Amino acid sequence: MKRRDFNVRLAAIGLATTLEAAPLAARADVKWTAVAPRDTSALDAAWARAGSGAIPAMGKTEAFLILQHGALVYERYGPDGGENVRHVSWSMAKSITQALIGIAVGDGVVDIDRPLKTPHNSDPKLTLRHLITLTDGLAWDEGNYDPARSDATRMLYGDGRFDGAAYVASKPQEVPPGTRWRYSTGAFHLAAAELQANLFPEAKTPERRRAAMAAWMRRRLFAPLGMTSAVPEFDAAGTFVGGSLLYATTRDFARFGELHRNEGIWDGRQILPSGWVRFSRTPTLQPAYGAGWWLEAKAGNSEPSLLGGKGPMDAFSAQGHNGQAVLVVPSKAAVVVRLGLMDDGSAAWKALGNWLTPIVNALPDVKG
Repeated sequence: MKRRDFNVRLAAIGLATTLEAAPLAARADVKWTAVAPRDTSALDAAWARAGSGAIPAMGKTEAFLILQHGALVYERYGPDGGENVRHVSWSMAKSITQALIGIAVGDGVVDIDRPLKTPHNSDPKLTLRHLITLTDGLAWDEGNYDPARSDATRMLYGDGRFDGAAYVASKPQEVPPGTRWRYSTGAFHLAAAELQANLFPEAKTPERRRAAMAAWMRRRLFAPLGMTSAVPEFDAAGTFVGGSLLYATTRDFARFGELHRNEGIWDGRQILPSGWVRFSRTPTLQPAYGAGWWLEAKAGNSEPSLLGGKGPMDAFSAQGHNGQAVLVVPSKAAVVVRLGLMDDGSAAWKALGNWLTPIVNALPDVKG
């Protein structure tokens, strides 16, 4: 989907794609301007290759940003990028949904090991833990997003578009929960519905569900981090499209990554419960996946990791369709954001990883 298509999409729901410029000092904790001078020639060369289309498989890079120790060390934009341009998250929304569930766990509202309240046709022992670790065992074909065959596409734009969670909940249980890993956008849509059912059991209409969830997301996650650009999308049933659709600027996606680099703490405040980020980074049945986040894995793993096992092994990333990535690297005290438009095949993701790996490896390690 091209940027102009995003513009049309946002305009249709009454949103602009650009924001009024806000003073940096008013935009929360990240030190956007407090950066010591450094040689950026290698980064400039890497950006020139990505921005010029010299790596065809990588497609078009619209935004590239690096934070280290909470300070902005590099930031570049393509013709369709810019500091105040919102970008669609695609599946990076899964990581955001997982964080929102963590906040509710910390509040004592949600137990991820309790059977789902949301009605479904699958195993009665199915839990949020299974959904956010993609070990739900439900019948699901993510496919290549073919409109006729992909369950993800049908849920978002086809016969499931009016109530995505109901579409997922109608799927039969192929294998028992916890016995198989399979990538599923539907699992996170159902997880978002379950979160809302726990938070707002009194919200009986789509309008009330949408308004209550949007306000809660803003109050509990976006406002504390200064993610003033964040706009979640909801389906017609009032459910956050938690596997796919949130819009934000590059800097605000970087803020979300920085929260996870700091183990869920922002400006001295524990936003995510203690241990939640560690849970996010714990491998499941799939070594390259934790809970809502992709992990680094050795080369040759059944699901290739972003850096292909050639970068820091403590790195973890939120990833989205067409090459969106927020990469968190604790050993480098770094967050790297790349947003763009590329093919979603393995060759493109390998090219993106090959471009990112030397950049990340060249960042200085954390001392001590």
